[in-house]
Amino acid sequence: MAPSVIGAEHVAPLDDEEDVPETAYIPCARVARGDSDVTVELRDTADGHRALLTFTSLQQLVDGCGDGQPWVAVKGEQIEDIKARSGADVVLWDAALPAEERRTRFQQGD
Repeated sequence: MAPSVIGAEHVAPLDDEEDVPETAYIPCARVARGDSDVTVELRDTADGHRALLTFTSLQQLVDGCGDGQPWVAVKGEQIEDIKARSGADVVLWDAALPAEERRTRFQQGD
């Protein structure tokens, strides 16, 4: 599936680095217990950048990506490293995907 294009209307940026939460939630490919590697999902922005979607709470992730979206929780301080290692250009906090692109449990077979 091709990545979504996210426009500014879907983004609620954090004001500064002091707002980075202790725990952040990142959409990823489905992982199995015991997996040592996680593939994060990157999205394209309307201005041509690759974005790492990151959420300040699990509820924000569910609201923005759907209740069937696989995710991983990480320390907020790790976000910049994950951004660099994933090849993302920017980090988008609490960006909601368009409703038709959100994953539901039914779609995932859960």
